[in-house]
This record gives sequence, C-alpha cells and structure tokens, in this order.
Amino acid sequence: MLETYFSASKILGHLRSGPSGPYLDGFAASLERQGYSPDTAVRYLRAAAHAGHIMIERGVSLGDIDLAAFSEHLRSCRCPRVRGGRRNHHTIYGARLFRRHLIEVGVCRSAAVVTAPAEPKLVTDFKAWLRKHRGASDATIRLYARDAAGIVIALGSAPTGWSPADVRGYFMEHASKCGSGTIEKMTTSLRAFLRYLAVEGCCQAGLDNAVSAYAHWQLADMPRYLSAEQVNQLIAACDGDTSARRRDLAILLLLARLGLRAGDVAQLRLTDIEWQAGSLRVRGKARYEVRLPLPQDVGDAIAAYLECRPSACRSDRVFLRTIAPCRPFRNGDGISSVMKRVMKRAGIVTSVKGAHVLRHTAATEMLRCGVPLEKIGLVLRHRGIDTTAYYAKADVALLKQVAQPWPEAL
Repeated sequence: MLETYFSASKILGHLRSGPSGPYLDGFAASLERQGYSPDTAVRYLRAAAHAGHIMIERGVSLGDIDLAAFSEHLRSCRCPRVRGGRRNHHTIYGARLFRRHLIEVGVCRSAAVVTAPAEPKLVTDFKAWLRKHRGASDATIRLYARDAAGIVIALGSAPTGWSPADVRGYFMEHASKCGSGTIEKMTTSLRAFLRYLAVEGCCQAGLDNAVSAYAHWQLADMPRYLSAEQVNQLIAACDGDTSARRRDLAILLLLARLGLRAGDVAQLRLTDIEWQAGSLRVRGKARYEVRLPLPQDVGDAIAAYLECRPSACRSDRVFLRTIAPCRPFRNGDGISSVMKRVMKRAGIVTSVKGAHVLRHTAATEMLRCGVPLEKIGLVLRHRGIDTTAYYAKADVALLKQVAQPWPEAL
C-alpha cells in the first residue's frame, strides 16, 4: 500500500525497515479509506516512521508509544531523513493517528480511561423519564442532567428534606456566575427536575416555584433575518463544481427555503429524501416527524452534491465533512460553522451568524409572500401559533396598514 504514496525504492526500503514498518501499509490503507489527500497521507506516514525510530531509541516499544515524549523530541529534533518540518501540526497529528491505528490493530494499548463519578440514581431515573415520556434529544438530556446532578450534589440525595430557601439559595448562587442564556437554560432544567421529583413523590409539590424566573419577556425581540439580496449573495458565494461548494449550496437552500434547524440538516439521511413524491422527511424536536415539500432548486442542489459526495464514508447521512476524515456532522454546530464561512466568503456582515438566522429568514419571506401564519407554523413545526406570530413583527408594510393612529394625532 505504501507504493500508492512513494515510488522511490530507497524511501520504501527505509520506511519498511524501520520499527514502524510492519504497520505502515495498514496505516496507509486506513488513511486512504478516511479520504486523506495523498500529500497529507505522505506527511502522516513520515511522521509515523519518525515516531517509531524515536520510541526505539528511548527503549520504548510501539505498544507503549508515548506522544508526549515524541512531542518533546520534536522541540530539538535534528534527525536525518526528516522532511517537511519537524515540529508542526502534521507531524504531531500524524503520530497521533498512527497511535490510534496501532490501538485498532491491537498493537498499542489504549490510555487508561478515567472512571467518571457515579451518577445519582435520581438523575439516572430523570434521564430515562425524559427520553421515554418527553422524547427529549440526547443533547437536551445531557443539559438537564447536568443541572439536576448539580443540585443533588449540593443539597443532598434526599429531596424530601429540601426547602424552598435551599433551592432558591442554590439557584441564586450559580446564576450570579452565569450569563443570561445559561440562566434561562438552568431555570428550565431545574424546574423540570423539581416537577419530576414532585410527581414521583420525592419532594414537596410546588418546589419548582422557588427557582426564580429570569426577567426576559417572551417574543420581545425582533426576529433577526437576512434580506433577499443577502440570500442571493450567499447563493452566489456557493457557486462552483467542487464537492464543498455543492454541499454548502444544498445546505444553504435547505435552511433558507424550508427553514430547517441546523440539527435537522445534520441528521438528514439519504432515506429521508423521497424523490418520487418530491418530499422530505424531517425529524425535529421531541421525535416530531413531518413531511415537507421538496422545492425544485433544493432537490437539484442535493442531487448535484450527491454526485460528488465523498465515497470514503459509508454513512447514510446526506451531508459529510469535506476535510478528512470524511464523516457526518456530529450535530448542528458543524452546519452553523459552514454557514458562518459562507457568510464570510460572501462578505455579509451582520450581528448574527450561523444557520438559525436563515430559519428566521425563511419565515419572514413566507410572511411577505402572503402565506398565513398557521401554514408557516406547519413548515417550521411550531407547537403554538404564538411562536409563529413572532415573525409578524417583521412585516412592517403590513403593520402600517393595520396600525391605528393615536387619538391625539387626529
């Protein structure tokens, strides 16, 4: 497999005769499967060979390869045959990938796993309840469990002895160290946990009222969105035939035309696209699944991307990273990062960046086109009309038609 990246027999002999030699062909095949470019693979293979020589010189076998020792060696490395720099990102990361490969083939022992402290049973049961009865996502469960574990550790594992003063004191102490967004999330998670405990008979009813509400009026802000001209700039910034540009365009149109959340796009699977019916199956919050119409331009963009989608990854997720290792996005943060880069490429400067601003953009655009609020709510999968009414404030022209003058002005 090394012959794929090296043609000189002298270099091949040097690589195969070294301590890392028996494993370099397998490592090269692994790099190819993960979609690394030939130039990058060459750097990583050289780093693997370099690390092997250093470990043997220090009397350490490959089974005990020490990345910290190798990194320390690179500070003053004067080894012959080392090319492309000594202490750089490729060398260190290549050695780390080689170590992972050795762990996979059973040569190297994995690092000792630090045992996490046991989770309180109250929190474990709360997580199971959230998953079964509320359909909460893993990210939401982790957030709620973190705050629930915090209050259990602070106040004790016997909620029957918790008083409103204890709960309020704990909340106020932690809220004083957090920002507004964190306070709102902590308020929601603690109230949910205390209500769950009350229903289970583990604490007195109404204890959730001891968690103070953050002074933030619902739907008080104006929706943040982009203009039609700015959306066209984003589309123009995705022009090109490369896999990355086609992927960015498909993601952009899904967000701007259908108002999907970043997490919806990240979790989209190939089987969710119903080409014959011209629809898209979307799974949102609380396992809420709907079918949305697939616009022609969105379908064309997805089809164009699938033609050049990286084949190294066998995942059924639609969108993959274009930088090796080519794998699906873990969550919506990756989708938001893609959109931030597209905005920067398009030269759009706004106070808000990321994928969610395009969801607001889709809603306000539908409203301007005369789509009723209830139908906009169906597309955005809102649970109540009040949430959709939030976007009505953005249609200033329509508000001018219904606004009444002050009596004094008459």
